[in-house]
Amino acid sequence: MFAFIDGIGPAPPFSALDETGIELIRRRLANAAQNKPAQKFKYMAGAGEAAVLLLLCTAGGQPSIVFEERQRRLTAHGGEACFAGGKADIEDPTLVHTALRETREELGLDPACVTVLGRLPPVPNKTALLRVHPVVGVMAKGTLEGLALNRDEVHRAFALPLSHFYRAENRDSVPGFRNTGLRVPVYNTDKPGLRIWGLTAFILHEFLCRISDPTNDESS
Repeated sequence: MFAFIDGIGPAPPFSALDETGIELIRRRLANAAQNKPAQKFKYMAGAGEAAVLLLLCTAGGQPSIVFEERQRRLTAHGGEACFAGGKADIEDPTLVHTALRETREELGLDPACVTVLGRLPPVPNKTALLRVHPVVGVMAKGTLEGLALNRDEVHRAFALPLSHFYRAENRDSVPGFRNTGLRVPVYNTDKPGLRIWGLTAFILHEFLCRISDPTNDESS
């Protein structure tokens, strides 16, 4: 179940996005889906579907997570740190396709360069008019520096080491996510004044909890 868990451990459960690390992520995400019932959120009638991509990469020799900072002039989420993603198009065959398509449109990353490792349960956006489906993937080809950003939407892309999020001094918590009473982390970044909060932080921390829990090495 979604929850704010302060004790995810002092360090990530793997040190590299090699075959062993990738298999651990894939296994624990799959088993967590069986072991932990998803939090039941309320949605508005007729809520649509959307998807985001939590993208892992190796940066500076460390397993890292890719974020984008939205252009400040945008009326929707301007200046915020987030994952690439957006609403599902009627032509999208799957929500995984939605996440990969939106990532290509925003970051210029070819879907062929991403290996999908799993998914997390959907989460409502702020208005509860969208079910946001997080997809987890790893950048199998290409580099962060090689991305071709859509400057109409994206100010910059950056990666933070996975270990950054395991240090308690890099996060606080805020109660009452989506009127559930769940405590939600708010993360510092290495960019002055830029923090990771709300939906993005909620998805990120749930990912960390699931991959850090050794009980997810086996399904129930």
